[in-house]
Amino acid sequence: MHKAIQDYLADLLPLCNKEGLQLSDEREIAYGVQLTFTDGKNNILLNVYYSEKKGISAVIGSKFDNPLKPVLQKCLNIPSVIRALPFHNWRCWLGSDECGKGDYFGPLVVCGFYLEEKDKEKLWRMGVSDSKKLSVEQINYVAKQLYHDYAANVECLVLKPKKYNELYASFTAQKKNLNDLLAWGHALVLDNLLKRFPSAEGVLIDQFSSGRKASVLLQAKYPKLQIMERTNAEQDFAVAAASIIARYQLLQSIKAMERFYKMKFPLGAGQIVQAAGKEFIEKYGAESLSEVAKLHFKNTKKL
Repeated sequence: MHKAIQDYLADLLPLCNKEGLQLSDEREIAYGVQLTFTDGKNNILLNVYYSEKKGISAVIGSKFDNPLKPVLQKCLNIPSVIRALPFHNWRCWLGSDECGKGDYFGPLVVCGFYLEEKDKEKLWRMGVSDSKKLSVEQINYVAKQLYHDYAANVECLVLKPKKYNELYASFTAQKKNLNDLLAWGHALVLDNLLKRFPSAEGVLIDQFSSGRKASVLLQAKYPKLQIMERTNAEQDFAVAAASIIARYQLLQSIKAMERFYKMKFPLGAGQIVQAAGKEFIEKYGAESLSEVAKLHFKNTKKL
């Protein structure tokens, strides 16, 4: 067993035990190890792999309705979080993140989340972690819990393709770029949250450019507020919660588009997206592309 897997399991197994999952079997598989957990009534499999390129990856092997699945999903989020170093020592703060800027189809979503120190453990138990490390099922599960318990703490901006294209054209006309649009979105959601939670001691933004444009916009209105932009800010619980809700809103918008247009809209901007774009034009015409896609992508010119 690779040492990286051993280190990972050293963190994971005690957390599983704490949640009532006992390790009942372990066997070597290609590139990793397969674990069987039980609660005395039900069993669930977990494959843990390691590669130099991707590092650790964990895959749950079970049916969707396995009662142990949400419990194990929650445990899987914890090891990466408990190693994270804090960015600040604020007692109450805002975090923000965005989703969809690299996807040809669907909206751009910017989300902010207000968090108090006393609620960190609750978010930890919910399974809040960097959304990029979560499956679609995990995103849906955790986002719904966040909305149920912390609806007032959430501020979300969903720029659907048509509105996004209008704003992008407006920013371009002012000789501004996508980072300026993102900065405007972050500043907007954070400003709305600060109006609700004026006692917030600081703001942490997942950094999307070196120019710190979001901080400049926000600082102009709140000159005494502490504002940070950091890469990998999803290690912070407020930013992680924002990233999960942003991803959830993106996926919900894509689903709504698929129901309305009766076709699939894959994420990303690669070949499968290009094929979907061709299918859409054949069905609805090139003039309708602005309703589902971000037109400034290279995909549009190719189509």
